[in-house]
Amino acid sequence: MPETKSQQSTNGGFQRVGIVDNFYQASSFISMAFALVTTVHENGETGIGPHALLFPFSITKPHSMMLISRNNSGTATNIRRNGKCALNYVPFDRDCLQGIADMGVPGMSLADKRKANPYTLIDSPSADKAADPEFPKIIKEAYQIFECTWDDSFGLHAQTDAHGKVYDGHFNLIIDNLLMKEEFVPGIEKGEIFPNMPIFCGYRANRGFWFAEHDAPFTIALPKIEGMEEQRVFYIANRIDENVRFTHEACEKLTSIPEPFMLDALKQIVAIAIADNVTEVDEHYLEKVNAQRG
Repeated sequence: MPETKSQQSTNGGFQRVGIVDNFYQASSFISMAFALVTTVHENGETGIGPHALLFPFSITKPHSMMLISRNNSGTATNIRRNGKCALNYVPFDRDCLQGIADMGVPGMSLADKRKANPYTLIDSPSADKAADPEFPKIIKEAYQIFECTWDDSFGLHAQTDAHGKVYDGHFNLIIDNLLMKEEFVPGIEKGEIFPNMPIFCGYRANRGFWFAEHDAPFTIALPKIEGMEEQRVFYIANRIDENVRFTHEACEKLTSIPEPFMLDALKQIVAIAIADNVTEVDEHYLEKVNAQRG
């Protein structure tokens, strides 16, 4: 039996909402990041498609993003043809939002998208990408860009609905290069400078696309839990350089380093490992490094 209003109020005042297609915006409130995905059309022109259903998928090697798109969108069609794209994350700029919304309308012609585009398209700084006519241009104003290749072996790109119709395109995009504007690189490690990232709030009330901006990010300190010291060192050490990994045993031996000096000490070890052409810092290599440093 359906709950009465009095029963609903005793359960916190919640009301069941019908789950319809595109539920993330039609039936709920989910704030989302979005990227402008550039791909190359058959005529060789770079096109832009705004996409919010785009999120980290494989957080270990091979690192990837999952893109969910209408199966017949220009982005999906181009990725299926040549397997290449760039995910351009742009800063909040109210003057550009109308152009983003216009480029997100399904069925828009390339000419109309070109007119709506408020951004500048440039060649990739990656030499191999710039020389590849099937790899798209990137957006000059972006604060970060993921240059990607589609892993078509994953098997999610041809899912059908209850009527056998292919609607959603699921693309596991391997990240070949991660590019970032120099001014924001310190923010990755230190959390001091963040880009002003726009927030997408969905398509609402048949009135259009809704956006928001955020205040300055702030930090909440992690609790100090006994026995977690090694895990904390492991987390920090294995995010310094993509080519140097620390073992748990090595990190256990490093827990005695005082917190204020931890990051600098780990960076020194990484620099020595790179000079020695070592890709894994284990407890034996750590003993060698300590002997060298006295």
